[in-house]
Amino acid sequence: MKPLPAALMAGAAGAAAIALSNPLFPAAAALAGGLLLAAAGPPRRMYATFAIATGITVFLLEPFVAVQGLTTLWRGPDIPVLDTQVTTEELAYGAAAGLRIAATSLAAGAFVRLADSDLRLRAVARVAPRSAMIASLTTQMLPAIERDAAGVLVAARTRAARISRPATAARLTGPLVGMSLERALGVAEAMEARAYAGSRTAAPVRALTRRELGLTLLGAGATGIVVAVVVTGAADFRYFDVLDNPWKPAAIAGASALAVLGAAFAWVARCRP
Repeated sequence: MKPLPAALMAGAAGAAAIALSNPLFPAAAALAGGLLLAAAGPPRRMYATFAIATGITVFLLEPFVAVQGLTTLWRGPDIPVLDTQVTTEELAYGAAAGLRIAATSLAAGAFVRLADSDLRLRAVARVAPRSAMIASLTTQMLPAIERDAAGVLVAARTRAARISRPATAARLTGPLVGMSLERALGVAEAMEARAYAGSRTAAPVRALTRRELGLTLLGAGATGIVVAVVVTGAADFRYFDVLDNPWKPAAIAGASALAVLGAAFAWVARCRP
């Protein structure tokens, strides 16, 4: 897939999670980001694990680092460095903050997995030619290492190695490092063969396919919804000192539309041409 459709949809989800304060929008953005990542090709587990674990961590820590809210749910012993009073407002804000982080992480992971890496490299090269290589290697490093690790584990299990033992697992670091160095040499030779940093030729740019054009329209629609909500202030919400009512018609309509467009994008992206 070309980067434009994935960038529009993932950007809309990330912007909704960050810029819109009503908790319905981070929830809709997290749902859209999860569906987008599910529609992308593997590996996906590390992105989902990072997003969920980080979101839960923020949610659990927020009540003990914020000292706000009037509706007390629980009060613990006095500790100088921690706020042991947990309020409804702190829990609501922590849940929204966790959803923001999870949604942006899922959207970023979905963009990395959905957009073609070579086309993404080409797009970055237009803006920052010297940074394009770093951007491409960064987005492809973890998936490549995960595939290498899976292959090494299969080979080790065929030799009756017990991977659960820490000592045995530590010995697998050597082969992974060696394979990474071999890949680095291969990438350097390929770049030299293509005259990188010299006078390079450019491959012809193909037009958007009908499927990609439909995905672009869905992503543009989601982006338009986020922009409209920001301009109209329909997502304004107050967490402290007393919670506002999140169930406002405009917020419900905007969050529902974002979730529906994200689900439609994921369904079309999952359907192979």
